Amino acid sequence: MKKYLSILLCLALCISMAACSSSQPAEEPEEEVSRSAEAEDQVKLIAENRELWLVTDESEADQYLYAVTDLDENGRLELIATVTEGSGQFSTTHFYEVSEDYASLVPLEYAYGETHSEPDIGWYNALRCYKGEYGNFVIVMDEMRNGYAENYYTQDLIVLKDGVVDAHSISYCMVLAEDSNGDGEPEMHAYYYASGGDQEEELTSEQFASSVDDFFGYDYDRYVMDVEWQRFSAEERDSEVDIPAALLDSWKAFGFRKDMDEFNGLFVAPSSYYEELYENGEKADITYGMESLADYWQLVEAATELEARTTEDFNGLDCHLIIGQDGMADFYWNDPADARGEISIEGMPISMAEDGMGQTAEEPAEAADPEVTEAPADAAGWMVVFNSEDGLNRFEAAIGADDGRLYVTWYWWSEEDPGADPQIMKLTFTNGVA
Repeated sequence: MKKYLSILLCLALCISMAACSSSQPAEEPEEEVSRSAEAEDQVKLIAENRELWLVTDESEADQYLYAVTDLDENGRLELIATVTEGSGQFSTTHFYEVSEDYASLVPLEYAYGETHSEPDIGWYNALRCYKGEYGNFVIVMDEMRNGYAENYYTQDLIVLKDGVVDAHSISYCMVLAEDSNGDGEPEMHAYYYASGGDQEEELTSEQFASSVDDFFGYDYDRYVMDVEWQRFSAEERDSEVDIPAALLDSWKAFGFRKDMDEFNGLFVAPSSYYEELYENGEKADITYGMESLADYWQLVEAATELEARTTEDFNGLDCHLIIGQDGMADFYWNDPADARGEISIEGMPISMAEDGMGQTAEEPAEAADPEVTEAPADAAGWMVVFNSEDGLNRFEAAIGADDGRLYVTWYWWSEEDPGADPQIMKLTFTNGVA
């Protein structure tokens, strides 16, 4: 692993020296331009060049996320466009940067070399970053699925250097469904490896957790990098006001900060995605929490005061919930027995109440100041809440402390009589891996 880092850093040094030898030292500007004013002009330029980066194809436009950053801190802003699609959770990302003369927006070369797939950068609002002599290295956990029986979790680095975005894998976890005890039922087994070099080195789960820190050593400073992703509806994509405003908000939220507690908490153990996992032939201890929340959740149980239904009783019911690392939730419900018909709610911001507990359901007009309630007895000691934009749907969600399932209470109010008591349904989801 150290050899791989040396090769990477030497390569970066050669690029840097070549660039220095072919250019003259920059002259001091006659008049200093304030960073905020210059940034606003660059954001305006990015918005004016939306034909380069804005996806308008209706089949995927609503899924794309956008953020304004300055990854290499050279003063010229970047626009990142990214999307994660399919059951395999494959990401596609494009990078653009303001030109050296601040007159245009140019696409950047993106080389993701030895990674298993493109890093899922759009899943995260906060990322680990290692800053040092050869650049700012952003760490992204990439998740890739090949059906039920084969899954990968890769710790990738992303660095912008001299107009090229480079990505490499540092370490990865491979989870396979294997029947190791001969009972005819497969168990999920995790195997950890260091990437790079002629032969991949096998790691323990503890070594996998520390592999990024070991990769960079003590010469690089640790930072939390904040990113704010924006998603544009069809109406917003046609607006001359909404896009510049959203991009400016994204830029204002971007930055690097020192917070080692949060930095260390940004590592997500692959075991947190599973109800049961074996490491080195032994059952691993699993702690479920916030890091287990972002995923594709499929309904397995639904209950009201009158009836309870499981997958065997669904009779055409289709329901799933997608929670992204961007802090947004999408909900889909289609029950032939429900007079409301198909219900699709996208882009619900997730919030947490104080003490990690959730919020009780209130009438839509009163929902701005909810009371705090206790989490379900079978859930971990925290709860998140998300609401539809019209205020007619509220979801309280918690991860099961022992089984890793997602327990959701769904409240909905009638559009004709929103002041009446809400209907309540208890939903239980599985992430489809366990």
